[in-house]
Amino acid sequence: MNTALHSLSSIYQPVLASTLRWQEPLATRLRYRHDLPGQLANRLLNVELGLFVLAELLPLAPAEALPDLLNGQGAVYRERPIWTPRQHRYLKQARALLAPYQDRTLWFQALRRYEGLPAYLRAFRLDGGWNAEAGAQTLRERLAILRGALD
Repeated sequence: MNTALHSLSSIYQPVLASTLRWQEPLATRLRYRHDLPGQLANRLLNVELGLFVLAELLPLAPAEALPDLLNGQGAVYRERPIWTPRQHRYLKQARALLAPYQDRTLWFQALRRYEGLPAYLRAFRLDGGWNAEAGAQTLRERLAILRGALD
């Protein structure tokens, strides 16, 4: 039994590690710079990745549309514009990195928690666009990390 659990663990650890690798240096800096508890910085970056994907693929869609995009469902997804190969690659990466947010309930909870964070921590506004209160340096840093996660 322990052997079976160990082999499953060894299969899923690399998958988990690769899904967190893109965010870990910045998440660590955020945790220490702003004294954030536990995995809050990682969750913040996951939500921002979701919002970034929406901005890149469906710029007119509301923040609540991410599960439909990830699942390939809903009117927003069906009426999407023609995408470039890069945008298709972004969607493929987003589906892998943001798989839990295919569940609408989890995504909506994450959005509520994100909205409750201090404005200076959030790079996005939920009504669309960048949050100027975060500061230019923060926005440049986040944009580079988010693009890097999807490229």
